[in-house]
Order: sequence, then C-alpha cells, then structure tokens
Amino acid sequence: MPLKSELMTFVLKILLAALVALAAADLVFSTVYMMDEELFRERLVAVYGFVDSVSAVLYIIIIVVYLIWIYRVHMDLNRLYLQYPRTPGSALACMLIPVYNLYGQPSTFRLIGSHYQRTAALRKTGQWIQGLAVPLVIIMSASNVLGRFVANADEIPGSILFASSLITFVTYSLFLALCLLVSKGLIGVQERIADEPATELTPKLIQEPPFVLKS
Repeated sequence: MPLKSELMTFVLKILLAALVALAAADLVFSTVYMMDEELFRERLVAVYGFVDSVSAVLYIIIIVVYLIWIYRVHMDLNRLYLQYPRTPGSALACMLIPVYNLYGQPSTFRLIGSHYQRTAALRKTGQWIQGLAVPLVIIMSASNVLGRFVANADEIPGSILFASSLITFVTYSLFLALCLLVSKGLIGVQERIADEPATELTPKLIQEPPFVLKS
C-alpha cells in the first residue's frame, strides 16, 4: 500500500527546495547590501524586490501544503505504528494553535524521531530528526522577530538585514531537512513491514521473540 503522504512529500520537497534557493539568493543580496549599499541600490534593488515577492507567495503556498503533509504523515504513522500517541488532527492542532505551537511543532518531530529510533536501521534518522527539532522554536522565533523588524523599519542596518536573511535561510533549510528525514523514515518503516509482514512495529514485539507454548 503506498504512503498517504507520498504525493504531498514530493510536492513539499520541490517547493521547499525552491524556497531555500530563493532564500540563498536573498542572503547574497543582503550581504551585498551590508558591504556596499550604494551598489545594491543601483544594481540589485529591483531583482531583490522580485525575489522577495516570489518568496512571499511561495511561502503562503508552502504553509498550506505543509499542513496537509503533516496531517497525511500522521495518517501513515498511525497505520504503521500500533497506538501511535498523536492523531492527524492533534498533530494539525500542534501546528495551528498560537502559543501552543511553540511546544507542539518541535514535540511532533521529536515524537516521530523517537519512534524511528526503535528500529535499528532508522536509529540515525530518528536521532537527526530529534536533534533538528530542538532548535526549531528558537530559530523560528528569531526569524519572526527579525522579519517583523525589517518589514516595519524605515532604515534597515545592513547587519540586521543580513542576520534576518541568514536566519530565514537556516529556517527553510531546517524544514527541508525534516521533510526529507521524515519521508525517509516512513519509507524505511514501510519497507520493513513488507519484508516482515508478521512482525508489528511496537517496541515489545521488536525486542522480544514470539511467545512459544512449552509442552
């Protein structure tokens, strides 16, 4: 049976990769702005405005795709793991509810990572997901604060614009990495089930041999 998140994973990978590329271009522009503001205003300001506009539209599209993706990922997780502790609806709530999502987003990925680590072949993937989930809130918060400052400021210091661009690039790269790792883990779990159809992926059944009646 194909993964329910397969199509949305494919779409999200492409969109996030495009957004990371645009963020990299933005980082280059902000570096030029910080080093030579006059050159930036003469040669690059129009291109910078175009990249910024495309990034804003793409960001909105990605938010919608990301929410659908996280919902469908949890449909897969609830099918692949017995009694997975987070339903698709609760995972969506973790992303959407203000303030609570500061805990909800990283905890969602940490939970995915902890379940992957129960399978030996996916232990590294799970560790990476858990490790990347830790700084998620800090980076996202810093990105939002600097982004609002840049948007509302009349005169933007070059160092602030550079810092904002750098954190934005790191944030988008982080989400792309998480998308790739979660997808890799789901494929690995599904392949393991296909190879061992009689084995259910719970810690007890993975670690203990099947019960045999003694005569």
